[in-house]
Amino acid sequence: MHELRAGEIFAGYRIERVLGAGGMGSVYAARHPRLPRLVAVKLLHAAYSADPVFRGRFEREADLAGRLDHPNIVAIHDRGSEDGRLWIAMQYVAGSDAETALRAGPLAPPRALHIARSTADALDFAHTAGLLHRDVKPANILLSESAGAGAERVLLTDFGIAKAVDEGTALTQSGTVVATLRYAAPEQLDGRPAGARSDQYSLACTLFHLLAGRPPFTATNAGALIGAHLMHPVPRISEIVVSLPAAVDAVFARALAKDPEHRFGSCAEMVAAASAALTAETAATPGMTGPAGHRGLGVDNPAVFGTATATRARRGNTAWWAAGTLGLVTMLAIAAVVLMSRDAGGSGAVPTSTTATPTTTAVDAWAAARPTIALFPDLLPASPDSEGYRGLRCSFATKSPEAVWDTGFDCTDREGLRLQVMAHKDPGTVERFVATLPAGPVQQPRSRYGRPLTVHSFNGSTGPWLLVRFDAAPYSTVLLQVYWKGHTHQEMIDQWLSTAPL
Repeated sequence: MHELRAGEIFAGYRIERVLGAGGMGSVYAARHPRLPRLVAVKLLHAAYSADPVFRGRFEREADLAGRLDHPNIVAIHDRGSEDGRLWIAMQYVAGSDAETALRAGPLAPPRALHIARSTADALDFAHTAGLLHRDVKPANILLSESAGAGAERVLLTDFGIAKAVDEGTALTQSGTVVATLRYAAPEQLDGRPAGARSDQYSLACTLFHLLAGRPPFTATNAGALIGAHLMHPVPRISEIVVSLPAAVDAVFARALAKDPEHRFGSCAEMVAAASAALTAETAATPGMTGPAGHRGLGVDNPAVFGTATATRARRGNTAWWAAGTLGLVTMLAIAAVVLMSRDAGGSGAVPTSTTATPTTTAVDAWAAARPTIALFPDLLPASPDSEGYRGLRCSFATKSPEAVWDTGFDCTDREGLRLQVMAHKDPGTVERFVATLPAGPVQQPRSRYGRPLTVHSFNGSTGPWLLVRFDAAPYSTVLLQVYWKGHTHQEMIDQWLSTAPL
């Protein structure tokens, strides 16, 4: 299995022992020919060495990686070819790696965050220098045992090699996926250009694995694993590890968004958000009450829309809410929850008749609805201060005691489209509610991600609007309500629904 033996001289280095082997080659601890130190020599597999395209790229990328000088990046000392075999000599790190550490189970959050934070620093530094890693995974994160009195030292290895393989080699052209599939970003799998946020995605998969003891997607079949990265929602880690707060679900939903533009701006930003979510003191969201009589989607009688039954949801300049909408947004303070209605532009709030709900703890208003964000990471913003698809900005919606939905969002995008996303307890609740709606035109298209939809078209006092249902679990507990002033039902379907990341 291993081509070199202890005591053998290779490229001037005396081989002492095998350190490990992987898909790209074997790694040996070797004695430096002139200096009193050990180095790690990686001998690449013959399939790589025999590919002339790879050899050229490897030399260029190894040169670039050799210029990286960072405390969390394994230094490259030398590289070359010996008897036609490519090799690289790197900094020797006494210790283990994150993959080995995971054999004992999930890591404690402080240690997992320390590993992710150090790796993020290494990646952001390399990205600034114009170099991608493209194969971030636990096996490529080395953990030093010689930390002394300080924290465990973390070093990222294999910079340059993965990039050399991934760009244009015969191996890639024949269909080989270089990045380990469990950690590969969607754009690495469907032919889109990779970038710094591709490494962020892989780091997020790695952090998920460190915390949960398993990566986010666990299919054993390569095709199914690729499909999961491309189309499946991000699993809620708080359901896998019940001791983790639900707030961290939204962090992974954003970091693992299918669209790179919806991820964090940097790897460090992602880890900082995860750290804040994991270390923040959690508190239960206080009960919220809305105007008496609002039920279903916010009207007294769900079968009647745009009538006097919805007038309380249309105070000020909020006529568009008449089409069966919630009509209120929440403002949470330490002492009370104040319910307010807003105008069509999202400003000029006018107080409504409300009942304040006292509380003594500052809370995360979005905590209860973060599972919904995890279902639609490319659609919904990860926080009140961020944006989703087409600049979508959302507020956490209020709910009356009689409402059939559990949590929801009121949203507006940069084109003026209004969207409400309402999550229900189970699909049966959705079915019973929809059965109360008036008969009308129904279409059954598929979403951009291939999910079957049922679209009901209605006309309210403020214009046409759509009610969108998902036919398959786990989305079948969610209803979408879409209103776009000046657009017909079909225009909303063609210009928004068909392209939205659903």
